[in-house]
Amino acid sequence: MQIKTIQKEKPFYPVSAFRNKLFLYIITTFIVVTGIIITFGGIIIFFVSLDEDPSGDGFGKWLTDYSQELISWYLIISVILMLLAAILVIFYVRNIEYIIEETEVIVRKGIINKTIKHVPFRTITNVSSRYGIYDRIFGIGTCEIETAGKSGQQTGPEEKIEGIRNFREVRDVVLSELRKFRGQYATTTEVEQPTHYEEAIGDIVLQKEVLDELRKIKEILAKNR
Repeated sequence: MQIKTIQKEKPFYPVSAFRNKLFLYIITTFIVVTGIIITFGGIIIFFVSLDEDPSGDGFGKWLTDYSQELISWYLIISVILMLLAAILVIFYVRNIEYIIEETEVIVRKGIINKTIKHVPFRTITNVSSRYGIYDRIFGIGTCEIETAGKSGQQTGPEEKIEGIRNFREVRDVVLSELRKFRGQYATTTEVEQPTHYEEAIGDIVLQKEVLDELRKIKEILAKNR
């Protein structure tokens, strides 16, 4: 269940709408792939039908003769793959956990191989929010975190806090903690200037040390006479 207010060091999770968004991805992919296959097959069948010798052989003739069987097998395999993908999506979303701590952002993901990603604030270079067409349909969004040192040839954000409704609040919380962290651990060297009182005390101490040294020299000279 999605909490309404993000709290530091308290885990929060994607909402069920994120799972539905991934379901819609699967269905959309199936429709697009099916459309491409039907279009390609229809073009082949159309050109085969123009052949003056219908008894000829070849891929077009085979496709025409077994088109019904191919469509049936395609639908069966597609439905099985979509069901498997839907099951994986359910377990994938259930195993996502986000935590915002004082020094880092932690993202836990994975079904079989569990991964825990730590993103220290000292490496973060940019924090942004994103919500595409599918996100707007389900009323959710993503907080994207970019860092200075990305691994390998990776492009885009280092980590994403996705599938949440209050993604703008998450972005603001991360930015707020980032500003606090950088303010506390500034990289510049600061030199503290002494006050007038400290300068006066320093002059008195220095004068006393000089007078002590002069007395010692006077005593040494008196002994050597």
